Amino acid sequence: MIHTKELRYGNKVLNRNGDVITVQQILCNTLVYYSQIEVNRELVVAQGPYLHEYFTEMNEVIKEVDYNEIEPISITPEILKKCGFRNFLREEWILSIGCSHIDFEFNNDGLKFRSPAPSLVSIKYLHQLQNFLYAISTHELDIEL
Repeated sequence: MIHTKELRYGNKVLNRNGDVITVQQILCNTLVYYSQIEVNRELVVAQGPYLHEYFTEMNEVIKEVDYNEIEPISITPEILKKCGFRNFLREEWILSIGCSHIDFEFNNDGLKFRSPAPSLVSIKYLHQLQNFLYAISTHELDIEL
């Protein structure tokens, strides 16, 4: 289970069925991952050859899931490649954002930020990586799973 304080709009997580979902709204006990407005238009009264009256109804279709039913997505080399990371050495992974490059080290403990002062904490899940990259660069990680 993921604590709601770790989540923000756009994070990718897994639902109970193992489907990847994208956070759209964080509510009190649930998480909204799909919303769409459906417009229904029905002919109500037809009087004469050219007079038509319609009844229009708008419904919002929402799919949500309870917090207890979501799981984090573990970071793997395949996930990193889908996120745009490149791997030149065994454990070194690089992400390019514009003209800048961010270096990470990936091993059994997870993904660690490499800088003059290496990170002591490992990033183990995709939503943590998304939040980290947004915090240091305001870059939204584009990923299609």
